[in-house]
Amino acid sequence: MSLRTLFFLLLVAAVFLPVARAVEPLIKPAPLVSDAEASVLPGGELRTFVAARRALELGFPSVAAGLYTQLLGSLSAEGAEHDVLVLELVTARLNEGRFDEAGRALSLYKGTPTPAFQLRAGLIAVRGGRVDAAKAVLATTKAEEIAQADRGWWYFLQGQVSDAVGDLTKARDFYQSAIDVAASDLQRAHFTLARERARLNLGDATDSQLNTLRHNANRFRGKAVGHAYARQYAVLLAARGGIDEAVDFLGKQLQALPQGERAARDDFRLLLGLTAGAQRAEGRSALEALVTGAGDPTLQRVALQLLARDAADAAFFAKLNGWITASPAHPILADLLLVRAQLGLTEKSILILEKPGAQELAAQANQAQAEVDAKALLAKFPGSELKPAALGLLADLSWEQRRYRTAADYAAQARAELPPGDVRASLGVMVAEAYFRAGDPASADGAYAMALNEVPAGVSPGALMEQRVLSKVLAGRLDEAATLLDLFATDERLGAVQRWQAEWTLASALQVAGREIEAYARVNRLMAAANGSAAEGGLPPALRARMAWLQARLSLEADEPRKTLELAATLPALLDGLDPKLRAEAQASARLLQAKARFRLNEPEEALKILAVLRADFPQADAAVYSYIDEADYYAENNRFVDAQDRLTKLAEDFKQHAYAPYALYRAALNAEQRGEDRYYEEAYGILEKLVNTYDKDEMVFYARLKQGDLARRLNDFPRARLTYEYLINNYNSAQQPGVLSAELALAACHRAQITPTDVSHYESALTILERLQDLPIAPVDLRIEAGFQLGDLLATNGKPADLVRAEAVWWTLVTTYLPDDAQAANLGPKGRYWIARALLRLGDLRRDRGDLEEARNAYEFVLRKNLPFTTLARELFMRVGGKPQP
Repeated sequence: MSLRTLFFLLLVAAVFLPVARAVEPLIKPAPLVSDAEASVLPGGELRTFVAARRALELGFPSVAAGLYTQLLGSLSAEGAEHDVLVLELVTARLNEGRFDEAGRALSLYKGTPTPAFQLRAGLIAVRGGRVDAAKAVLATTKAEEIAQADRGWWYFLQGQVSDAVGDLTKARDFYQSAIDVAASDLQRAHFTLARERARLNLGDATDSQLNTLRHNANRFRGKAVGHAYARQYAVLLAARGGIDEAVDFLGKQLQALPQGERAARDDFRLLLGLTAGAQRAEGRSALEALVTGAGDPTLQRVALQLLARDAADAAFFAKLNGWITASPAHPILADLLLVRAQLGLTEKSILILEKPGAQELAAQANQAQAEVDAKALLAKFPGSELKPAALGLLADLSWEQRRYRTAADYAAQARAELPPGDVRASLGVMVAEAYFRAGDPASADGAYAMALNEVPAGVSPGALMEQRVLSKVLAGRLDEAATLLDLFATDERLGAVQRWQAEWTLASALQVAGREIEAYARVNRLMAAANGSAAEGGLPPALRARMAWLQARLSLEADEPRKTLELAATLPALLDGLDPKLRAEAQASARLLQAKARFRLNEPEEALKILAVLRADFPQADAAVYSYIDEADYYAENNRFVDAQDRLTKLAEDFKQHAYAPYALYRAALNAEQRGEDRYYEEAYGILEKLVNTYDKDEMVFYARLKQGDLARRLNDFPRARLTYEYLINNYNSAQQPGVLSAELALAACHRAQITPTDVSHYESALTILERLQDLPIAPVDLRIEAGFQLGDLLATNGKPADLVRAEAVWWTLVTTYLPDDAQAANLGPKGRYWIARALLRLGDLRRDRGDLEEARNAYEFVLRKNLPFTTLARELFMRVGGKPQP
């Protein structure tokens, strides 16, 4: 929580409390803390990892390769995560058919070779003609050693090696085994495509071999064996560089096929599409024909992948839209929807689906259509193998649009559909990160707990632990956070840096919660255990110094100022090696702690000297700014309001652009008000007007205007006060700015002050406001009680019998609602207890005046039993109406 945020929270609370003394000095932020050091897991990177894997599975290996390259570029260090991404990048390059780049990517691998590494090395080797190297890989690995997701590629490598040595029967069997072990239709399409591509790269053939194949193709024309010779001839012809001749030959073979030869036609079309490529008219036409009418859905998926990858232009989008809307439904409609959805995420310039009257940019319209398509897939094909991919796409899209709660929901659903593995584990972390970004730390806590049971490769379990502690802290569960961190401290997966960062987060939260003693004890234990240990040597200097600063700060709040002086004196020795700017901030902050300690030890002269030196040595440090506030606090506490006002005004003048400048003006106005004369109220009003005019966009403007209204009331200028409160009510939302409700309560007081015998409009206005506030569910309890008291007081002051009855009913409702139940009574703050005590005393007085002494005694006794304010007065009144003396 930032210092400014903390101040505003304190100020909101203060709006509902009577001001008894000058505002307490705020908790200052530690030096050496920057936004860049915030503990944030790579949720976006994990999302990109999942998106890359989805793109690869859907037949977009170039998209996947780009995403994996981006992820590798974002890593700050090489480790397990680096090698996982390298292997993924190699897989994408292999799927693209870019074997040279696959080899270069594999050279980036830094770890010990694993079966996954060896397998990819073998696939690259056989493509480069290094068959012996590929054989060596197969000799040292077994199918059962290969991960399930890679097992098909192991069989595929066997097929390629068999092809390379001319054992076509074995090659065919191994290729079929690869297809058989595929986990989904998409994987089967991948292996079918890879098999055909491999055959296009069998190597050179002699003129004699080509002539023989051509002769046999013509000799057995129209028969299955003739089709086989024709395909082999076209493959070898293309391998020698005769692409145009191969394309022409395949076109003639297609024209000569009888209508009933559907399977052969499909084989020739796939080979023509691969040979010519999707960007050449002959290849594109063949692939489009396959998608339209192939007898085998696997071949339709292969053709769809090739077109979507290599020919994603306006003409293809028109074809794609036609296939999707065809009647009867296309056999691979689910695949078509998912491919269009995937293209919708990446296509930025061409509108994929034209819509009448659409005004959005292409990228926006395509994203919207992607969401529609993914949802249509889920609705029409709830049992489809593509369901996890569609859910992952929706999670990705929701994250991109910063709809994090929705992203968490879709990612959780996708995770539930997947078998154990890195993608499933990454989705688990994505769920937690999405909840965290959605501002739901309680749900994030549970999701991080689940993610720790299945940690993806390359993600630090310690980072998940630290993030889970932070989630508990942000959820306000500080005791649970402390217990959890103590448990994690015994787990070797939690690194020293992560432990210290988590301890810092927890101790700072305990400090803000007013539990400084607990925070101090935790930091002391941590520092004592670290002194001289191996872990201490691995800590970043800034983190070590930051924790030492917090220890010194907490010692002051634990009322150990001499310990504060001792700890602050050790801070400079911890700053060696730090950035000069950070070192200066830390040194200035240490001086400020020393001054605070001197004030606490009742050594103000020494404290003031330290502050003066601090400002001279570090004039631009934040601590120099805070020093003016500490000095002003000292003067205000000693009723030297002029000096306090002077210090705060100087801060605002010398540091006009500092975030504390408007706060300093506000505090200066409070000190002027403390001088207690009308001319000083006017002076305070003028200071606040300067604040409003100079910092019109600052959050302090609301509080300045609210205080101006209060000052106008002190000056008996109720019309001016009323206009001020009405401005705040009309221009601020109470849901975002709770102080608006205080403005409403003050407005009711303005109306009440202006009631005259001839003008009842102010009475009605005050009555309406108070009736609303006492029953307003979103209003703080203390404010509702104050509104209830003021409502009863307004009615009772009116003096009419009916209004007296209503006043008693209002007050008794307050008492019976908030006091009998101890749990309810515990929710009352000081202000609520004050106003409900006043209500009871007024009730007792009304009952006494009517002669109902027993009920008067009950009202006074309530004050005594609940130990509310005014107990002395209540005891005296209780005895006057016949009550027995109470201890």
